[in-house]
Amino acid sequence: DPGQRLLFWIPLPEVRIAGIVEGNGVLHYQIENQGPNAFTMLMDVESAREVLKIGVDDYYNALLVSNRGDFLKGEKLTDEVVKSIREIAGEEFVVREVKRDSISMVDQGNIGLLFLMLSVFAIFAGALLLTNIYLMLAQERRTELGTLRAIGYSRRKVSKTILYEGFFYSIFSSAIGVLGGLAIARFILGSFVNLFEDVASLIPFEGANMAFSSMQSSFVFFVRLDSIAYGFLLGLIIPMVIIVYTGRKISRTNIVTAVRNIPEELDDRKRLLLNILAAVGVLFSIIMAYSGYSLGNAAGFFTGVVLAGLLIPVAVPMKNKRLIESLFSIAVIVFTMLSNSFSLIASNTGSSIYLTVAKGAAILFAGLFLIVYNLKTFEFLLNKLFQKAKAAAPVFKISVAFSARNRMRTGLTIAMFAVVIFVITLISIIPYSMEQMLVKSRDAVFSGFDVGAFSFTGNGSVSFSELQSQSEVREISTVAAVNVAVRKDDRYGLEQIYSVDDSFIDNNRLVEIDYDGKLGTSSPNDLWKYLRDNPDTVVVSNSVLPDVRPGDVLELRGVIDQGDSRHGVSGLMRRNVTSEMIDSKPVYLKVIATIPENTISFLNGLLVYRGNVPTELSGNVAERQYLFNLAGATEGEKKGNFDALQDKIASGSLFMLYVDDIINLTSTMLQGTISILRSFLYFGMLVGIVGIAIIMFKALHERKRIIGMLKAIGFTKKMVFSSFLLETSFIAIIGIVLGIVTGTLTSLEIYASPLMEGMKLYIPWDQLIAMTLIFYIASLVSTIIPSYSASKIVPAEALRYFE
Repeated sequence: DPGQRLLFWIPLPEVRIAGIVEGNGVLHYQIENQGPNAFTMLMDVESAREVLKIGVDDYYNALLVSNRGDFLKGEKLTDEVVKSIREIAGEEFVVREVKRDSISMVDQGNIGLLFLMLSVFAIFAGALLLTNIYLMLAQERRTELGTLRAIGYSRRKVSKTILYEGFFYSIFSSAIGVLGGLAIARFILGSFVNLFEDVASLIPFEGANMAFSSMQSSFVFFVRLDSIAYGFLLGLIIPMVIIVYTGRKISRTNIVTAVRNIPEELDDRKRLLLNILAAVGVLFSIIMAYSGYSLGNAAGFFTGVVLAGLLIPVAVPMKNKRLIESLFSIAVIVFTMLSNSFSLIASNTGSSIYLTVAKGAAILFAGLFLIVYNLKTFEFLLNKLFQKAKAAAPVFKISVAFSARNRMRTGLTIAMFAVVIFVITLISIIPYSMEQMLVKSRDAVFSGFDVGAFSFTGNGSVSFSELQSQSEVREISTVAAVNVAVRKDDRYGLEQIYSVDDSFIDNNRLVEIDYDGKLGTSSPNDLWKYLRDNPDTVVVSNSVLPDVRPGDVLELRGVIDQGDSRHGVSGLMRRNVTSEMIDSKPVYLKVIATIPENTISFLNGLLVYRGNVPTELSGNVAERQYLFNLAGATEGEKKGNFDALQDKIASGSLFMLYVDDIINLTSTMLQGTISILRSFLYFGMLVGIVGIAIIMFKALHERKRIIGMLKAIGFTKKMVFSSFLLETSFIAIIGIVLGIVTGTLTSLEIYASPLMEGMKLYIPWDQLIAMTLIFYIASLVSTIIPSYSASKIVPAEALRYFE
């Protein structure tokens, strides 16, 4: 008939393969209408015309255009090149921006954004370290700078003295930091390549290694000059901002107190100014919270409430306000944990990345303020606890007293530990919970069957009876998928009905389901039998219809255009349903049970018994799959039978997946990715370890005379050495525990959100304990040198020492 297409085949000559081209450059390019399993042959034009029997000269179905410049600079010329092609070829040609699309696809993965977010915490920890260092530097230079002020130096000159010294340190450290960053980036890239190799070895079908090797070859270490420049400038600007603040602060120190090295406290004027600034901040926070609530901005509302809670204690004009500071810090943590009780916050949790970050930051900083405000309380409690240990009591009292009395320095050091540990805890708990849920969902992946077999073509060359006759197969079920239109409010969406047979009803192990208690069924097994015995009933997966509940009635319509049935698994792709595709006669099915949304399963759709599928919905089968159990008493025997079955059934049209292979593959990808992210953060943890080492060296310098006095009144070398180690332990343990506790609380809050409803939280205690021990031991090791040096101080020399 006119309008129909006539397809015919002609025999083509054999060709000899001269070589295999790597995936570089052509990795993401596919010829128009090329199938997913097709390949690309590269030949010269004349040879291709001869082989393909193309008798038309100067005929091409595609032209590849290479822009000037490298792969990044050339992409920027795409608009100009497309414009030139349009002027020459006209509008009837389709121009595909292959390189731009490929780069855009990579950028959409947000890998760079993920590492940037993780870097923010490391940068923040580094800023805390720099603040600590330059405050200690200013304190060390205090007497000299006070003397310079006394002999005529202006405040500006004193500030510049600190500025120039800090600039000298920063410019060299920034350069070294850039080199270190490049080394870390190279290490992370190599880790990703190794992860791909591990994943490729676990994929159970031919060609996986070749496909992944092409992807691996595309991972090339590349550094742009502007990235180096940005890193260097950022590493220079952050220290300089801190140095300017420190220099300004030290230049305003009273000359007499500076020369005599008397600790300077806040006077009434400065304390009043601080109270006023905090009060202004509280007012601003209240306005932010009100505006956020009025405008429906959950992040603004939450941030305003939290800031107000943290600033109110600072605004209160009281000297001893430890109790009110502690109460408001606890209130902020409680508010954050219960924030999902507000409908505005609950509806935005999960969809707003800013709200999620704000919640984590609120718990972290409220916990940090709670600890810093109560350092003296810790000192009192610990002294009471160890006062009966007569030999150790003096050592313990000295070590804790120095930390508790210097709140600023101790608080900044604790914060360095807590910030990085907080992030490491988060990226340990959440993926671990996902992995545990995957392992516990083994029976849900293929509904309790061991293997899922899918046809790429829709008409598999391996029949049901052929599979059933294999000795490696124990029970087998056939599931057919049919596209249907499901009414959702005032529109229709394309979903799939899975028609299941008797073998599925009798052998599936989907027990984590919510069903209607009025049906008279006492167990999930009875429910599946009820589905078979009662027409017009359906079991729905909440992953595709999240708002459906048992007892609801669904309106379905048949889809006239089922698509090409030969496309096999491509039938899983969701399409927009147009009015031309929908059958006019509706069908109503009662929902008797729902499969929870968090269930990991290949059967995400509507499950109906095969004999009860309404005739209005029984169109062309979009996809057919086999589910079967393997013979064998142990997992090893089943895996052996699966491998034997794969060797026996060498069919390119049947793709078989063993459930344990899927779990192992997913677990490997999760663990590998998290290990890379965790190792990236371990470099940030070095900031905390270096920070505590610097503090101990500074303590050695500051307390030289005090150590001499202690040794003169009877302290031994061992007691002095132990006091330094105990001080390190006090700071490190509080920082590590604070990071773990706040990270765990944030994880609990995330899993309590409506987005994570039904998902369980699992805490990897072994990983957290191991991390705690490693970082604690590393902190102790970093302070051995100053501790040993302190123990070797001679009392007579120390007592004659003046700073």
